[in-house]
Amino acid sequence: MPDVFISYSSKDRAVAERVRDALGEAGYDVFWDQEIPAGTDWDTWIRERLTGSRLAIVLWSKASIASPNVRHEAIIARDAGGLLPLMVDDLAPTDFPMGLFLVQALKVGRSQREFNAARPKLLDEVRERIGEPGAGAGATAAPRPKARSKRAKRVAIGAVLAILLLAALAAFFWPTLRYRIDPDAPPVAAEQLSASVEREGLARERVARSAETALSGDREAIGTSWAWFAGQLISAAPEESRSFADGYFRYLATVEQPDCGCFVMEDIPNSIGNGWVIVTAAQYRRPAPPRLLETILAAQHAEGWWTISLNGVRQQANAAVHATAMLTIALAEARRAGIVPPAARPRVDAAIRRATNWLNRGPEAGANWADYPNDERRSEHLVFAAMATVATEVAGGTQSDQAARAFLRSVDTLPPAIEHFPSGAYVELENGERYIDNYRHPVSPWIGAASVLAYRRANASNRARLRPVIRAWLDVDLGDENLLRQDWITGETLFLRALAFRHYSPDQPATR
Repeated sequence: MPDVFISYSSKDRAVAERVRDALGEAGYDVFWDQEIPAGTDWDTWIRERLTGSRLAIVLWSKASIASPNVRHEAIIARDAGGLLPLMVDDLAPTDFPMGLFLVQALKVGRSQREFNAARPKLLDEVRERIGEPGAGAGATAAPRPKARSKRAKRVAIGAVLAILLLAALAAFFWPTLRYRIDPDAPPVAAEQLSASVEREGLARERVARSAETALSGDREAIGTSWAWFAGQLISAAPEESRSFADGYFRYLATVEQPDCGCFVMEDIPNSIGNGWVIVTAAQYRRPAPPRLLETILAAQHAEGWWTISLNGVRQQANAAVHATAMLTIALAEARRAGIVPPAARPRVDAAIRRATNWLNRGPEAGANWADYPNDERRSEHLVFAAMATVATEVAGGTQSDQAARAFLRSVDTLPPAIEHFPSGAYVELENGERYIDNYRHPVSPWIGAASVLAYRRANASNRARLRPVIRAWLDVDLGDENLLRQDWITGETLFLRALAFRHYSPDQPATR
């Protein structure tokens, strides 16, 4: 039987692997459920190893406290007197099952740095409880060595302090040294990327449930705007939404506008919202609605841009970067998924080329990227440059990298930490009406995705500026209740994360 049994949530697997490796390197025989042989009864296998182990380590996190299996294993280990709790996340006493909260539980954290700091204490705790490796089930802790002389103690303490100082200096300077040694190193380690992806689970489940709830209501009460809202959330969590995706496409059939095959959202055939309909079809490899595709292609200006509304007057003042970026991505995703009818492919390819050429048109100096809304807001121009960068990289429709270069030049002038900003502009429509556009443009999702996609084009100096932006983007807690209440921002973040890392490196771990 093993020395140590590790109980954890699958969402904390990266942390469990660190604990397993540390104990294994120390010589302990460690069991975790990744080693279960094929065809073996899971419950029996786990119970035998748990009750037969000398010590059970439980990793407590936001995910594991909600896991019935982890809670049950912790209770069995506690009753047997062999429970060692480790804290992954900061949790309140009220988060724990009754009787399982321990004030003095060792914090190992989620990052490699946090674990490295906690590792010596973890090994000391294990030795204190079950002794040295291989001592047997009935063994007691190893006897402590006899006290050494004061001089020997001082020498030993000095050596330890020197080692700790060197380790601290190495840890502090390693981020800089690493990229001097290997300038082509990815902006984040695969381990951090995997941990970030695992933390997205709660957010994906949440946005999928929001989409399902929205689609469960009466069609007349729902109205037409849910074509955008539900499509955006489903596209952010396609696997979690698969069970009710058919209902979304049935809903689209009931709200499609007969004159254009498009969908009205907030009183106009919103370009961004209709782009999300195409993206959702691409996620499930459903045929692109042919009349909607035709309407989108016909609405593009000869220079390559779209307005915020598919029936907006095509004058330069209405050229919208966000709408153009979103429709470019939608067409590129439809092309990639193979859902564009063969007869329409040449026109789709031409539309993508025109759009990416326009998105990279300039200016060469600065990042004053926004034609629409044209209200001299300098703090948001970087966001529009980010949108142009993401669309260009995803579409691959031009050799120009002017958008990425403008974004890189201005990355030090990031706008304030706001979640979105409104357009606040009037748009003339082809039917003679005037539409007040108060669409709220999200900030963080596009800046994060652009930072990832511009990284490979950047020089060493710009890469050093991009790395903290990318890391901060990955460290955003998508399970935060305040963020989850704004499902549309969470959905856009999840979608753009998946898009960015798919195009950044095909061999990176999949994000869904």
